[in-house]
Amino acid sequence: MAMSPSGESSSEDQTEKIVSAFIDHHRYSTLGSLVKGIIHNLNGSLQVLSMHMELLQRMLQGKGDPLDPKVHAKTEQCLRQVDKLKGIIEGLALKAKHDEQDAPQPIHANDLLEECLSLLHHHLFFKHQVQVKKDFSSDLPLLQGAYIDFHIGLLNLIYNAIEAMEETTRRELTLITRPLDRSLQILIADTGCGIDEKTRPFLFTPFFTTKGGKHNGLGLFISKALLAPYGASFDCLSGPGETSFSVTFPIQPVSMRHQ
Repeated sequence: MAMSPSGESSSEDQTEKIVSAFIDHHRYSTLGSLVKGIIHNLNGSLQVLSMHMELLQRMLQGKGDPLDPKVHAKTEQCLRQVDKLKGIIEGLALKAKHDEQDAPQPIHANDLLEECLSLLHHHLFFKHQVQVKKDFSSDLPLLQGAYIDFHIGLLNLIYNAIEAMEETTRRELTLITRPLDRSLQILIADTGCGIDEKTRPFLFTPFFTTKGGKHNGLGLFISKALLAPYGASFDCLSGPGETSFSVTFPIQPVSMRHQ
């Protein structure tokens, strides 16, 4: 155990090691083998269900009599829901594949943000009460790095924006991507409670939160810890009823977390 000149153990070193271990665990715990097994089983069941629904539809149409429009509408509705579930499962499977790839890879920021939003469909508050506005540039340079770092880093910023709107009546989440001079910027804005000047210096401090309850104050800290090694710089602008976090990446990151 490291000792300080006064003979006491270095609590800062120990805290840094604990936080680093926590971040590594967080990176690889987003989609474990158990969840991947569930995805596999669900996909098999959906294939069987889809096959039987299509067979049922053909049997009903093959009786000779005109098919009741209500029956036809119901079978079509069931098939659409099956296709929707297939799409969700394919998205989760793609995320699992990305999570397993720790080596640097090219990443399109727009696709990454779309995937983050798709994974929030289970979040009832977000799904039913938050309006999403997107302004994505079609001319973006590719990011380069471990997909899981960018995914978790940006998803935590989006979660932070959603949580800020829990007690407000106007709930708009805005996502913007744009190329800048030799850099790429991602802006995440919300119409939440805002951030006062006294709070701003502590935004990326671990375990600091003004929300209380289930919020542990690690979301922004983890985002910065994962994205800063890729050269990301962070900026926050806030006023009454509106807050925006911007993350700016150099087109050629100054350092890589995983090489």
